[in-house]
Amino acid sequence: MDYLTIVLRIIHIFSGVFWVGVALFNIGFLQPTVQATGAEGQRVMQHLSGKTRFLIVTYLAATLNMLSGVWMYWDLSRFKWEFTTASGKGLFLTIGGTFGVLAWITVIFVIRNIFNQLGAIGHQIQTQGSPPTSEQGAELQALGARLSKVGTYVLVLLIIALLGMSTAQNISL
Repeated sequence: MDYLTIVLRIIHIFSGVFWVGVALFNIGFLQPTVQATGAEGQRVMQHLSGKTRFLIVTYLAATLNMLSGVWMYWDLSRFKWEFTTASGKGLFLTIGGTFGVLAWITVIFVIRNIFNQLGAIGHQIQTQGSPPTSEQGAELQALGARLSKVGTYVLVLLIIALLGMSTAQNISL
């Protein structure tokens, strides 16, 4: 029995479930609510992104998911092209893994940057002790729209990754 593979699979599955769940909740419910509720919604996002560990836990789950997946993929394939072409399992794991890594790159390098910008503006607003200026409000709206667009892109990547990996065992080509 390979205990390392068992532990890696548990980490991969649980962190993946969390990551996809966060993405679904964010795109399906949180972002539309924040946009619909204006200043109150912005305060909720400022609190969520600045005063809780939500973003750190989400980034950690995404990173654990990606690293455990890459490790298991390496263990199966040694990154040889023949693994991809020899079976449906190899092809679908490769597709799923590729889309998962693309999602991780986007979250870590694009979405994290958007949240950092949102946090900086939120800090400015808090420091000035008055409601956001029209310029700050416009910037918050633009960043929110960008977050929604990029978040939807990541969700699509994650769904493709999930479909690829969840069907890999049962595909015979």
